[in-house]
Amino acid sequence: MIFGSFMPDIEVPILFLFFDVGIENHFILHSLIGALTIGTLSSILATVLLYPIIASLIFRVDKNKVKEACKFTPFLAFSCMLGNVFHLLLDLPMHPYSLVLWPFVDPYSIIGVLVLVFTVDGDIKLGFLVANILTNLIMGLFMFTIVIKSRKNLWEKILVGN
Repeated sequence: MIFGSFMPDIEVPILFLFFDVGIENHFILHSLIGALTIGTLSSILATVLLYPIIASLIFRVDKNKVKEACKFTPFLAFSCMLGNVFHLLLDLPMHPYSLVLWPFVDPYSIIGVLVLVFTVDGDIKLGFLVANILTNLIMGLFMFTIVIKSRKNLWEKILVGN
């Protein structure tokens, strides 16, 4: 689920490098169609081929344990798909537009709830900024709690699931 949860954001630096984008820095991987197809497939490939190498080199987790956990199974495919979908659900309330239902619904007709709540005098960019800060603060607190609660073999627990 790790690769699946960040795979939709792989398109963000690509869009910034090759296209003139502003706040609208999401495209097909931030739609359900893209997340369920391209996002899931690329997450599966990254998990099976790259994850064991990255986890063992950077985090010093036993490579054989990681390879065993990253073998292709229907559960791995489902986990990658869930990671992509959860990413979209997390993004949904904090963006001034949403491609979740693209191409069936105009992305500008879906405005994140948090963006609307924090918009002041029609300044949607301020709402976007505050929504992002709030969401990242909450996620950071969750991560801090996980780190404090399970310090022993933390990386192995997070990366392999043991």
